[in-house]
Amino acid sequence: MKHVKLAVFDLDGTLAEIGKPVLADSVQKLKEIEEKEVTIAICSGKPTYYLCGLMRQVGLRRPILIGENGGVIQFGVDLPPRQFYILPHSEEAKQSISFIRDSFAKLMPDMWYQPNLVGLTPFPKQKEEFDIINTFLKEHENDLKEIDVYRFVDCFDFMPQQISKGAGIAYLGELLHILPEEMVVFGDSSNDYPMFAYAGCAVGIHLKERERADRNFDTIGEALEWLAKRI
Repeated sequence: MKHVKLAVFDLDGTLAEIGKPVLADSVQKLKEIEEKEVTIAICSGKPTYYLCGLMRQVGLRRPILIGENGGVIQFGVDLPPRQFYILPHSEEAKQSISFIRDSFAKLMPDMWYQPNLVGLTPFPKQKEEFDIINTFLKEHENDLKEIDVYRFVDCFDFMPQQISKGAGIAYLGELLHILPEEMVVFGDSSNDYPMFAYAGCAVGIHLKERERADRNFDTIGEALEWLAKRI
């Protein structure tokens, strides 16, 4: 593995369990890695303001936050951010997102949505709402132009096709003048695969499709220990 300049971590299921804090041992290891002049980024489906609160408590010196599956990039945890970028995406994708939002407002008026800047992330509260969304997707398969759909246990992500975690770290690499082979990325699910494909080294954490990653570990602790020994 070439000298690592950027380490990128998915959040839920990778750096921490869903809804749980980053473990103290992981925080300490992240700080040790950062001290070796490796830039650390969090790349999540969550919006960057959510990541701000988390990373503020982690206490890294210069974290980079990549929110909404690569759609938004923020340097540091200050609000307003000192550097902030929204990745470009097509008018067709924007129209599709608006169509989905307006349709869901009629079908499920009480739905809660993650406050995104780019994509749409509804959180169904019951099975019936999951069924409504799945039926909607089947009925409107040809109407949703330039949109990718990610299904999770608690939500759906509707994202412009031009935006992915791979596109996000590619954009960040251009900003930082870091090559793909100087990046190592960590993830646990299908929305991490675009950054797996882009980075020089992909690390799976309890990954079902283990062949998608270059290295696989059962826990983030093992993965951080492996990285710390190779930089």
